[in-house]
Amino acid sequence: MAPTIFDDLPMLPVARLLGWELIAVNPGAGTIEVGFLARTEFTNPFGFVQGGLVAAMLDDTLGPAPFAIAAGTNTITTIDLHIYFVRPVRPSRTTAKAEVVSMGRSIAFLRGELFDADGMLCATATASAMLTDYRSG
Repeated sequence: MAPTIFDDLPMLPVARLLGWELIAVNPGAGTIEVGFLARTEFTNPFGFVQGGLVAAMLDDTLGPAPFAIAAGTNTITTIDLHIYFVRPVRPSRTTAKAEVVSMGRSIAFLRGELFDADGMLCATATASAMLTDYRSG
């Protein structure tokens, strides 16, 4: 993969916990694809990944999309996040894809999907995020 805005950033603790791995990013198209490792430690008593961790995976895919478009000049703060659970996620490698639907000067509207290791859709998300130019103080 070609160099990206994420190459020189330190891996954040939550990203490390989730097994975050950049698969692809296209700043011009406003898209990103990220892999995660849904571990057995993430499961509920029924053996499925707890919904809050599924939401965290989607949130940790949605936020980087506008960050990439802005070439890392904005901090991204999720304002709202709506998760729609389609099927349970079992411990495995998962993949999330996100796109920027619309991006203004201060708000970005986002949508994403999470797939299991078999490529089956497990959850979708929509979100809006506040953009702050951290260089302006």
